Amino acid sequence: MNDRRTSDSLSNQSGAILVTSMVFLVVLILLSLSAMRGSTLELRMANNKEADVAAFQAAQAMSDAIIAFPSTTPVKGGAGYITCTPLEPGCNENNLALPGGLYAPEIAAGYLSARIERLNPEWRPPPRGIESSVDKFKAAAYQVGSSFNRADDGLGAQATVEGILILVPTN
Repeated sequence: MNDRRTSDSLSNQSGAILVTSMVFLVVLILLSLSAMRGSTLELRMANNKEADVAAFQAAQAMSDAIIAFPSTTPVKGGAGYITCTPLEPGCNENNLALPGGLYAPEIAAGYLSARIERLNPEWRPPPRGIESSVDKFKAAAYQVGSSFNRADDGLGAQATVEGILILVPTN
């Protein structure tokens, strides 16, 4: 009689455990897919941020290099005179190059560009506190703008603008 009760209870279950385990499996698969989708999105966001920072650093390095070499900012032309890297539109001169061919391949490829514009007024008094005789100098003000653009390659685009004063002795 005992055997008969056991066989009756097994036949009454009719696969409930199988259905329950399949539901749990589907839920686990959906959770896994959701986690993978979120991870992929976070990876894309991190790559975009890295490209943005690298692009800013490249543009800033170009501006710093221009400011570091006095030969790139000769005092010539009046207010509004613009010197640019080759292929840059709207400039008085397109011969801006850094000594030693620094960044020459990037400039030639069109990834890096720069413009140096002489600002108004044409001559300014030098800033106070430079520990020199102010009446012996005048200053020319420039705006140095650099840009890096490799957005088509997925490497970001950024631009920087800085100002500089160049002291010129008065005669």
